[in-house]
Amino acid sequence: MAKFTRRQFLGTSIGGGALLIGGDATAQDTTRAKSAARTRADVCIVGAGYAGLAAAWRLKKAGASVIVLEARTRVGGRTWTMNMKGGGWIDLGGQWVGGSQKRYLALIEEMGAKTYPSPDGGKTLYLGITEPGYFAVTNEKEYDYPGGNLTKVAYDKLDELADKVNPEAPWNYPGAEEYDSNTFAEWLRKNIENENARRAVGGLVSSVACASPEEISTLHMLFLIKACDGLKAIKNDAQELRLIGGTQPVAKKVADRLGAAVKTGQPVRRIEWNAGGVKVHADRMTVEARHAIIAVPPNLAGAIEYDPALPTDRMQVTQRWPQGLVIKVQMVFSEPFWREDKRQLNGASLDYLALVGETADSGVPEEYSKAGILTGFIYSAQARKVAPLPAEERKKIVLQEIAKRFGPKALNPVNYHELNWTTQQWSRGCFTGFLTPGATVLFRSAVRDPSGPLHWAGTETATIWPSFIDGAIRSGERAADEVIKAKG
Repeated sequence: MAKFTRRQFLGTSIGGGALLIGGDATAQDTTRAKSAARTRADVCIVGAGYAGLAAAWRLKKAGASVIVLEARTRVGGRTWTMNMKGGGWIDLGGQWVGGSQKRYLALIEEMGAKTYPSPDGGKTLYLGITEPGYFAVTNEKEYDYPGGNLTKVAYDKLDELADKVNPEAPWNYPGAEEYDSNTFAEWLRKNIENENARRAVGGLVSSVACASPEEISTLHMLFLIKACDGLKAIKNDAQELRLIGGTQPVAKKVADRLGAAVKTGQPVRRIEWNAGGVKVHADRMTVEARHAIIAVPPNLAGAIEYDPALPTDRMQVTQRWPQGLVIKVQMVFSEPFWREDKRQLNGASLDYLALVGETADSGVPEEYSKAGILTGFIYSAQARKVAPLPAEERKKIVLQEIAKRFGPKALNPVNYHELNWTTQQWSRGCFTGFLTPGATVLFRSAVRDPSGPLHWAGTETATIWPSFIDGAIRSGERAADEVIKAKG
């Protein structure tokens, strides 16, 4: 990678602090600008999630000076780790890494963190398709339950269709306009006759984006499948490993190496830009730079004021890029009682009818804690139903459902944590954003094309492992490389 000197970067940056851009500044803007601290860097990065931190770290190693502005009072974005009393930890956001997620694994190693295998011995519970009840199935025979073959046919068909997608240009897919104009729900209705199988496949596949099948286009769904190495990788390999201490500490380690360059509690409100550079205005700071990397969810990026306005396609696409909806639940028990069940359970379950669509064993190595930790996911349509309920009522419903799968001990957790990421001001949803029907073909590469000195990052913009932490890292590194190339 090319190295850059201060002279190379700043030689063409904003001269004398003057950035001549059209548009009228309001009195409030002027007052804020006068009171805000002013600083200069080669690159200003908006957002200290994994995408922004990866971009900053790559640029720093290339010799550039960076300032990272983060709205939250913490780093890590959609990762958030809590330490448990007496040892162990839970992740309220992203928590897994898979063997093909090479950039994430490389960063984990570089930061001196360690992984461990996700608890996975035993059998997974599936709600039957053609018969009622739960059926315990080994990973090797994951479709060996009543009606499981109906879902396998659908998964194989989706993988076959997705295999033809070029993640760099999904709009060139054969029949792209038709696939993009139709929702995934329409594809399911046309291709899966059995209603239960249709619900099972629709729920699991669309959970990648935490979207309802009615919200997301078939083409975008196929793009996500291909960009994430296929459904087998999404369902199994992507959950292969967990991190000792959780996922957020790795982000913190990157931030520690960046030092004073990371400024938290600095939501960005306005960006002035032209061919000469940018002025990025946060609440208490203004950063002048040659380039800016906006590494926040698309809907938040679109909410920033730009002067001049962004190109039409870029502005329009952010309006068709909502965030997914999921409520993540972490249930902590005195022990992982499900592992002692005579059915030889591993804590994983899939239920296409219930509020909690999916569970997983999130236990940590015994030297850290002997507690049992079950993770539950309430996706999209189900989350909408229960989000308005009082927290205690929602908790009661969740635990009753878990008890139906794993027995009465599930009714009495030691601790119970849930997080609706839609309520988080600087995320407004999770796991990721997704493009609505028609947007992929309409806006094409505007999803990641630079706008002059403005560059776009975030897991939503990745072409490998989008919606995962690995995708966030890749997107940040790609945006950093764009900046480096612009000065190379």
